[in-house]
Amino acid sequence: MTTRDRNQTEQRILDAVGKIVETEGFEAVGVNAVANVSGVSKVLIYRYFGSIEQLLAKYLEDNDFWLNTEFPALQHNNVKDFAKAVFRAYIDMLRKSPALRKLYRWELTTNNPSIEKLRQRREETAMGIINAVCQMSGESLERVAGISTLVTASVPYLCILSENCGVYNSLEITSDSGWNKLLETIDFMFDKIL
Repeated sequence: MTTRDRNQTEQRILDAVGKIVETEGFEAVGVNAVANVSGVSKVLIYRYFGSIEQLLAKYLEDNDFWLNTEFPALQHNNVKDFAKAVFRAYIDMLRKSPALRKLYRWELTTNNPSIEKLRQRREETAMGIINAVCQMSGESLERVAGISTLVTASVPYLCILSENCGVYNSLEITSDSGWNKLLETIDFMFDKIL
């Protein structure tokens, strides 16, 4: 089998995980389900990924916003624009990706080595961004980390909640206009603080 064939088969397997996650959630991902959806034998799934946990780890790694986003260059004159752009991209991706919302939902109720590794990598990425923003803006680590924590924790909650609830604190969280109001508020916070 050529490398190209292997890569295509691995992608088919990962795509099958995505289909299962979007329709049934992470809890339904098992080697039998992945084999059925992908049309790839269980033996080959184990050969390529080692275990279902390693397959999930690869899927998580490939689909997490903080691990897969190319962030714009940060310079002294664009700290506010940088912060706004990062959170706009984060919100956009979460609103568009049922799989990413299910990842966050699953992560709240699960603790395993794959999730722990994902959290550690996210923390490293986040702290790199936060430290750079602090250095460029002169703002304290506590302030920038605090704002980042509030936004990164509340956005997934609101995105997940919007699947079953249309309004939160009078904002329509199922509509672009409601999210635009939230984005304006995030912009306002960064304009005042940075």
